[in-house]
Amino acid sequence: MQQFKVRQDGFKEIKKQLLLRAVPIILVAATAGIVISTINSKNNETGINVLPFIIPLIAVSIGFGLYRGVNRQKDLFNSFTLKVSNNLITREQMNTPTISIYVEDIKEIRKNKNGSFTVKSKNPSDIINIPTQIENYSELEESLARITPITTKSTEPILQKYRSLLSLLTIGLMLCVYTVTNKILVAVSGTLLIGLMIWSFFEVRRSKNIDAKTKRVSWWVLLVLLSVIGVMIMKLIGQQKS
Repeated sequence: MQQFKVRQDGFKEIKKQLLLRAVPIILVAATAGIVISTINSKNNETGINVLPFIIPLIAVSIGFGLYRGVNRQKDLFNSFTLKVSNNLITREQMNTPTISIYVEDIKEIRKNKNGSFTVKSKNPSDIINIPTQIENYSELEESLARITPITTKSTEPILQKYRSLLSLLTIGLMLCVYTVTNKILVAVSGTLLIGLMIWSFFEVRRSKNIDAKTKRVSWWVLLVLLSVIGVMIMKLIGQQKS
């Protein structure tokens, strides 16, 4: 059996990519939260300006969240272990379900544009993503090629391929639900938002490539979902202000 781990300095190569992908989405989400708070505060009879309290709190939360998130991703990344034998490929990773795929059950081994590999099983939930920063890269590629011919055709899952776009779409739909008064627009955006949130929730729950903590946090989506449904009901059946 062959065993492969990621290089010790491997995380440095993807850290910048993670931040470049995460920071813009977080800033857009924070801005959307401020916009929603501002619009709602205008409808508040007290007229209290909460922005001086909200903005520093958001800034501190973003900084702390990024620090914790990057460190957690580093620990997860460095714990990646791939085992390749004559009849089985196994991926082990900290706080993440172990994935084992028998050679006869492998549907595809794909080499992605960035040099990483994706091993897909006949079972849609069994997908092993092998990072480019793996040790003994050439040896691993040769071992995988002996199992089945390696393809280069891109067939990424929708959630992974368009994750940034889906995040922006979710934020936009949430802005519509919480700030718009037009009932038709609220109904359409709210329905799309509910469907997108439910779909994303189940995708996260069934994925074996997402760690346990992220899955626990995903339960908070249900609370947000209830809030969205509540706002929709109030706007659709409630009396609009003249």
